[in-house]
Amino acid sequence: MLTYTVIIDDYQTIDDKVYYQININCLEGHKKISKRYSDLKALNDKIIEKNSNFKLHLNLPQFPGRKIFGRTKNSVAGIKQRGKELQKYLEEVLNIKQLQSFLSVKELLPHQQLYQETLQLPHSDEYDKEVCWLQMDELKRSFLERQEIKTPKNNKSKSKSSLNTTGYVQRYHFSIDDYEIQQDVVLYTITLTDAKKTTNYQFTSRYSDLREYHKLLKKENLKVVLPVYPKRKIISQTNENPLFIQERLEQLQKYLNDIFAIKELVQSEPLQYFITRIKLEGKPIRIGPVQQKQQICTSSVLYESQENLPERKSSF
Repeated sequence: MLTYTVIIDDYQTIDDKVYYQININCLEGHKKISKRYSDLKALNDKIIEKNSNFKLHLNLPQFPGRKIFGRTKNSVAGIKQRGKELQKYLEEVLNIKQLQSFLSVKELLPHQQLYQETLQLPHSDEYDKEVCWLQMDELKRSFLERQEIKTPKNNKSKSKSSLNTTGYVQRYHFSIDDYEIQQDVVLYTITLTDAKKTTNYQFTSRYSDLREYHKLLKKENLKVVLPVYPKRKIISQTNENPLFIQERLEQLQKYLNDIFAIKELVQSEPLQYFITRIKLEGKPIRIGPVQQKQQICTSSVLYESQENLPERKSSF
């Protein structure tokens, strides 16, 4: 069953340009937009670029080609035929989950309700009432952020961990719990805790996989200081020494929590896609609100303890 359906059943000609009337529907809502063929062609070009840059390896639908002879806008039959082709293309694109985190695709989707993502228990129609309290708490925090409430400079009672001059409350927290070596490659077992939800996600990743996201963040040219990614080991292999693996594990955990503590980075396409992919491919683990808060607190304590450790010579 398709999540999104697309209907193009009308068009307008304005200043000798054809605008297709596009209706996008889903269970959560409806959206009507007006786009030219060239607008959707630009969307297709962006999707091809993302597919390459993010190494998605997606089998993308073919975009309708231009007419070889004549001009489509001079023929009503031609306009309607192109509308059908664009409808088929757009419906296929919008239902590719790996693309839905990208801004160029996301802005076409109907508004998603706050409770949509993981309120429902896995394989059940029940709802967890305790989750609603978490959502209400998040609404309160979001309201305070919108009001741009600033922390008074003379308030010295707040700890370093709770002081956030940007007003941003970190949503995603990471802990690297274990690792295994497969074919001389270290796979780290990582748990994502989402402060808005009561479902954790566990996934595995290599050092090189996470480094690809760091490279993508650098290409974004955001006006923030990007945390330093753990360096490679120059001599010998990391997987040859358990102490080196443990050291890199701690560095990667710190790096992940560092980048997800910066609002501008969290809102970037690389990290939006990173989260989307984890939730699509990771193993969901249902937890209660109390356990969730404990995990976030534990992650914060571990992070602070790493910050306060005496500097040691890097092995990478």
